[in-house]
Amino acid sequence: MACDFKGSFDDDDPNVDRLGLPDDLDTSSYSSFEQEVNSLRTYQGQSDVFVVNEAGSITAMTFGGGANALVTELLGDAATISSDFGGNPPYAKMHDISRIVYKYWLKQSNVLFIIGGKANNTDIYETFRAMADALRDHFNAHGPTPLYVVVGRGGPNVIRGMGYMQDTLDALGIPYQMFGFDSAMSEVVNFAQAANDWMTQGGRDTIAKKLGIS
Repeated sequence: MACDFKGSFDDDDPNVDRLGLPDDLDTSSYSSFEQEVNSLRTYQGQSDVFVVNEAGSITAMTFGGGANALVTELLGDAATISSDFGGNPPYAKMHDISRIVYKYWLKQSNVLFIIGGKANNTDIYETFRAMADALRDHFNAHGPTPLYVVVGRGGPNVIRGMGYMQDTLDALGIPYQMFGFDSAMSEVVNFAQAANDWMTQGGRDTIAKKLGIS
């Protein structure tokens, strides 16, 4: 039986010293990226992130703990971050999260990977509209960057959300591939990895020329 729990020790209780725990057990350091995203934590919507590899080339924005665990495990060192943005985040929060993610990771990424299972209560249109608007704003402020976008999602307003994302990516000149909830998540991850390989083997230069980037 697998168990998962969180616990803490009462540092004021002298009995905790009997465990012989190291002094640095309860210390942690957060990157600037993690601190910025964590500052957006509210009662509605997740904003959990962890830097996996600062030199990664696939930035996965995942929705749901199950998706996060699977994607992080399968991507391995190719992933820049591990994330969970589920819980039906409102437009403003999702826009802020996306803006921060793009600021830190978009320039080095070959693939922007937006992935989650079939949502029950998350409004896909609102989250995708926020992510797409933030991407357009990022390009307007910082210029275009070679990128391949892979999307896998299901849930309320998914068609409308994917349509908004598609229109934005077409306007920006960014190639993409979208998968519905009937696609196995592991296969969508495999496609993202294949897209990353293609980008590494010349696809990034091809897209850069299309975008007019020297």
